[in-house]
Amino acid sequence: MMLEFGSENKEITEKCPNAPFILSISDNSDNELIIVIALPKRGENADDLDAGINNDNPDFKKMLLNSYPIYEDTNRVYEIRFESYIIYQCRNESYTYWQEDEVRKGNYLIIFEKSNFLDYYEKVIFDFDSDEWKIDRKHYGIYTENHIIDVISNKPPIITKLNSDLS
Repeated sequence: MMLEFGSENKEITEKCPNAPFILSISDNSDNELIIVIALPKRGENADDLDAGINNDNPDFKKMLLNSYPIYEDTNRVYEIRFESYIIYQCRNESYTYWQEDEVRKGNYLIIFEKSNFLDYYEKVIFDFDSDEWKIDRKHYGIYTENHIIDVISNKPPIITKLNSDLS
């Protein structure tokens, strides 16, 4: 199973229903954008860790009964490499809202058919590319636990599974 923009990406959610985590973002001098993500994994149930919870409040313990921490799975790490991009932005996911007028496809790794970021880019970027290049231009979204990354590129990214256990 491999991750892919615009698909359900069941590999992300097969062990845990939460979003992946960003481990790193780098942008080099050749306008190559590299994003490394770790898929999520569930920690121990809070009930199993009851001995470590020093709180006698029964409501608090009840709330934690079905709770569990989410961690980065260092055995499931992927690199998303845009060999060339036009524009990108990284936002704190807490300040992001779902925009109903956008048309998107995929789960966590999104391809937009219509987006406000595409509209914005057309207003702020001098676009000298030929129509031939513009045909392949797409808005890619990477939705993670703490970040939303939007990338507009003429070429799809290359996704590679990295060696396991980076720690």
